[in-house]
Amino acid sequence: MNPIMIKRFLNKSYLCGILPFATNDLDKVSKDSKTAKSLIANHNETGWDRLYMMFSLDEFGVSSPELHSVFQSGFLGTTLGVIMGGIYRTRHTYLNFIERNQATVFRDHLEAKKKLQDQVTINFGKGAFYWGWRLGLFTSTYVLITTSISVYRGKSSILEYLAAGCITGSCFKMNMGVKGMVVGGLLGSALGGLAGGLSLTIINITGTSMEDVRYWQYKWKQERVKQEQKTFKTYEERKDFPLLKHHNEKIGPAGETLTALDSEPAVNTSH
Repeated sequence: MNPIMIKRFLNKSYLCGILPFATNDLDKVSKDSKTAKSLIANHNETGWDRLYMMFSLDEFGVSSPELHSVFQSGFLGTTLGVIMGGIYRTRHTYLNFIERNQATVFRDHLEAKKKLQDQVTINFGKGAFYWGWRLGLFTSTYVLITTSISVYRGKSSILEYLAAGCITGSCFKMNMGVKGMVVGGLLGSALGGLAGGLSLTIINITGTSMEDVRYWQYKWKQERVKQEQKTFKTYEERKDFPLLKHHNEKIGPAGETLTALDSEPAVNTSH
């Protein structure tokens, strides 16, 4: 059979979808295409360019996915610090209150319960404040350093977790002097490396990357905001919307648009 006829047969046949060779250039991407240009532009980006984009806002004033993950970690750390610190500070409040007030004479049991509740509330607030901002600052700083190093290098590895743990641990023990900073840095590196190794292992098993995780966290937030806006808009367009109903009762349907104000006759206020 003529080779030209074989080539035409393969081009027009379904066999070209299962055979291990092809006779066309459909899979070749032109260098002038939009996809190729975007890949070349991303390849030519430097680490400082990526860091600048990370700390920049888009045209809608929204932060980057990387910076959004830092905010989320800081909020989560603060919340956990408030809960754990409050519980830790109030766990012995009941026994201490009984020991310190054995000789105290209260008017009735309600006064004693009120004093105990006040003491529990005060201790919970102290513990929540003491640990809340510390754990929030610790987690946000740790995630900020790991994310910044990862963005600058353009990839994720155990290196940024070790560096972030060392820096954050040293800063956390700064009030204890040089020895405390060294111990805090070593302990932070160990814990950071453990957390980083566990995170990277899970990511590799699932076949994703940290960039994908941050991206989808950002997309989920956008979808949630869109759904909230859509729900509020649907509720606002209802006839029984309280704000619109009150407006129509006070002004009337004619005042729903500005053009209705021009069509109304002027009121003579002169006497």
